[in-house]
Amino acid sequence: MVKRKRKKKKKSFPLIWTGIVILLIVTVSLVYLFYRESGRETVKEILPGKKKIKRQRTVDGFDKRIRHSTDKHKIAIVIDDIGYDLWSANELLGMDVPITLSILPHCPYSTEVAERAHRAGREFILHLPMEPSDYPEKNPGKGALLTCMSNNELRHRLEENLKSVPHVSGVNNHMGSRFMADEKKLEVVMKKLKEKNLFFVDSYTIRNTKGQKIAKKIGLKFAGRDIFIDNNSDFTDTLGTLEKTIDRRDHWQTLIIIGHPYKSTILAIKEAIPQFKAKGIEIVPLSDLTE
Repeated sequence: MVKRKRKKKKKSFPLIWTGIVILLIVTVSLVYLFYRESGRETVKEILPGKKKIKRQRTVDGFDKRIRHSTDKHKIAIVIDDIGYDLWSANELLGMDVPITLSILPHCPYSTEVAERAHRAGREFILHLPMEPSDYPEKNPGKGALLTCMSNNELRHRLEENLKSVPHVSGVNNHMGSRFMADEKKLEVVMKKLKEKNLFFVDSYTIRNTKGQKIAKKIGLKFAGRDIFIDNNSDFTDTLGTLEKTIDRRDHWQTLIIIGHPYKSTILAIKEAIPQFKAKGIEIVPLSDLTE
């Protein structure tokens, strides 16, 4: 009987082990990159219309920009969405620091709050509703400026909003992710603000905002928001953000922070004020930080 030679099976073990090793290397590399990026607190970017500057990013994702050198640390606290009630306005006006109220137009108490703040000698601004990118699903409210409006319509609506909130020193945008990216429409509005000797603060609701570019072009006083302090309206988180701002004061000279008239935010600000004072951080009117 003739014995048939068995065909030797090709050994596949080396290929399998090679694949496993490659997979492990890729996995370890991805994990390393993830933790390296998520743990990084300072990044350098080029902001619209600015030279390279250092942008500080806290672990909570808030942004802080260095504007200019100053002997003192100065911070402006802005509270948006004022006008729906009197309680929050009275609480803020009752503080012994110049909290800046940003008042929505055509709300039940818009004009009354503006008159109270004016009599108290406090600075306040118009919280100007502007078209968001997901309009009309998301409604910015009464008096909103829309990109479909003519130049005359924009100027007229702005005038009506200013009548609803008299005596303002400046303006910041409410929503406006679409409007703030439209250079032509934005220039119409900013030119009107300049005529009235008002400043503009960009809330930075969109990354490719044209606010600073247009303001610089026409010579309008301008500043930009640095931190939103109460995205989840939680007292502990809001106070924690304020305290981190204090702890990281070596990384900034001036800051503009924006919050909302939640009870938790107002209580957090009240608790943080003595800490700001103890560390030599001056709370100033918003106009002090425009340029």
